[in-house]
Amino acid sequence: MHVHVPHQLRFLLAFLAVMIIISTWLIIRNNGTKSDYSHASGKILTLTKRLTPKLPYSDYGSYRYLIIENYPYPFEIYNDDQNPLIDGLKKGDMVTAYYYETDNTHDERINRFLQFLQKGNKMYVKQREFNKQMGYYLIMLCLVFALFFYRLYKAGKIPY
Repeated sequence: MHVHVPHQLRFLLAFLAVMIIISTWLIIRNNGTKSDYSHASGKILTLTKRLTPKLPYSDYGSYRYLIIENYPYPFEIYNDDQNPLIDGLKKGDMVTAYYYETDNTHDERINRFLQFLQKGNKMYVKQREFNKQMGYYLIMLCLVFALFFYRLYKAGKIPY
């Protein structure tokens, strides 16, 4: 028995499958422990609200920029409920940064993927759950859309 599936439905389901794969990668990538990431230890050279040269897509009120010795790029840290802890760090403090890099890190010469920042035994930055939660929401949304598109197909609303 050969089932004829409309090209539009095939395209929509293929798109949803790609979105589920990307979402799964997002969940896996942001579900690590400190030992899963690269790390660099060193003294804080700079911790500031502004970075020069000015970055084209940054809201300087919402970020802190951290430069430590032994790592070539500044870290961009989102300024949310962790702000009081971040602002408690001083130039010269010894910290360990746990991070990952992408091609953009090298192209833009800034690391936006700091997952943990530790001074001694105190954690100053913990990875945010936002990316992981977003991955779960996207998977659920894709499954809902797939069911919706299947119902449209069965109702004859998606032409062949």
